Order: sequence, then structure tokens, then C-alpha cells
Amino acid sequence: MLFIDALSRSGTLPNKTTVINKEKLRYNRSSKDSVDLSSAANEVKEIHLDSRHKFPLSASSSIFANLIEHIINHIFDTQLTVLSPEELKFDNKDWQLYLQVPPSIAITEQTNSSYQEPAIQKRPQTKQLTFRIPVKPHYGNPVEMTVLLSAHRGSPGIPPLFSSLPKENTLAILKTPYLPEFLAQQITHYHIFLDQDGEEDQLSPLYPYNVASNDHLKNIPEESAKNLLGLRLWRAKGDTLQPALLADTKIGLLFVGHYQPIIGKVTNPEEQRLKEKNLSIKA
Repeated sequence: MLFIDALSRSGTLPNKTTVINKEKLRYNRSSKDSVDLSSAANEVKEIHLDSRHKFPLSASSSIFANLIEHIINHIFDTQLTVLSPEELKFDNKDWQLYLQVPPSIAITEQTNSSYQEPAIQKRPQTKQLTFRIPVKPHYGNPVEMTVLLSAHRGSPGIPPLFSSLPKENTLAILKTPYLPEFLAQQITHYHIFLDQDGEEDQLSPLYPYNVASNDHLKNIPEESAKNLLGLRLWRAKGDTLQPALLADTKIGLLFVGHYQPIIGKVTNPEEQRLKEKNLSIKA
């Protein structure tokens, strides 16, 4: 992913640094804009990402996206590029992406509902993978950043990489155009969850707008392409889980870390009108 211009206490970056988006984009905060990861989160939730509900891309988010890109290319032995909706010109279109979040713990309690969710049995804790990445500023010494990678606890299947890769991994230097003072202000530890439980065409709502070149996907080996099917990365923030990256074989690796997840389905205008009518009748 392209690096975003950043202001640091020592000034701005060189003009050659690419700017994806400097405009302040609309974001409507909702009380349902996070996905609970606490012990009570024991049911499948449907969430969606909306093109209108996001924060502007920042230099900090581009560092995070490039850390993800660095790790994915290491674990899958590829040379893929993480792209943002802004780079693919999706940011000025209207779209929604629908995701299901698996339960985070085993479901054991009976409910009164006529439909019972299938029980998910607890299994031994899967090992977590640690990636240590030296992040190089425009000049000066690298700053070590650490990414802890876990398998999603409610996922029906654990990707093989969690058993094939060593627990501790030190990756090659990630070069950036940022000043040392700016990197020194950044978060240096991230925790992300990985699963491959998404639909194979989970980015299909974006296909009509996919006019950008996908040259980086043309020569991808078949085995590497399989790793993209249903691939999802989630960033843990306290007891909440936020989608960070979604992938498929037509668009590739899409960074969505600046989009806020909204629980539930989108209500179309007709459904909203009927709801309002029913409320007025009950009143």
C-alpha cells in the first residue's frame, strides 16, 4: 500500500511521498460500530462495512497496512500488494460489504428460539505467532514493531500456517519515507486475528467498480491464489474486533482498517418506511 504523507514535529515529508486522500471524509458514529470480543460474544454476528462510514486514511494506518502486507507476503511466500479503496477509486462509490463474525467462545447454553445455533466445541489453544519487523525511517535507525497473529477463536478451521510457521519470526526491514521522530510516536505492538472463513467472492459488491489495473494478480501462482479465498484479518482493540483486511482473487488484498463495522444489515428505504409506519400505529 502507498505511504500517506504525515506531519511530524520536525516538519513534513518530501513532496515525492504519495498522498491518497487528504479530504476529511464523512463518518457517522454509531453505538453499534464495534464487534464485541468479550466472554458474552458467543453468537454469530452479521456486520457490514459502508462506503460512507470511515475515517480518513492516515500515515499511521498506512504503516499498519504495510506491516500486514509484509507479514502476508512472508507467510504465503508471495509478492502481493495491499490496496485501499481510495487507491482503487472505490471511495467515492456507494457500496456495502457483508461479513459474519464467528462466535468467540463455545456455545453451550440452550435458548428459547426455535432455531438453535450449532454448538462449537472448545479446542486447545492454537499457538500465536509473533512477527518482529524492523521499520526503517527515511534516515536513522529502524524502530522494531511487533505484530501478534492469532487464529480466530470461533473459526471452524485453523489455517495450516499456525502449525507450519515457528512461533517467533523476525522479518526483513520494512523501509518507509517517514522521519524518525514520526515513527517514534507510533504504536509498536499490534494484535491481529486471521481466518479464512469469508465467502470466496466476499468483495463481489465492488466488482462493478473494479476498473483499476490488477496486474499484480495476473501472475500469482494457483496455490497462492487459494490462500486469498475467504481471507480476513481483524485488528483487536481491547474487547472489540475490527476488520482490517479482506481478500479474494479478483481484487486481491483490500485494506479496510479505516472503515467502521456496523452490526446488522442495511435497512433499505422501503423497510425503513414500514418500520416507521408500524411504530406510528403502535403509538
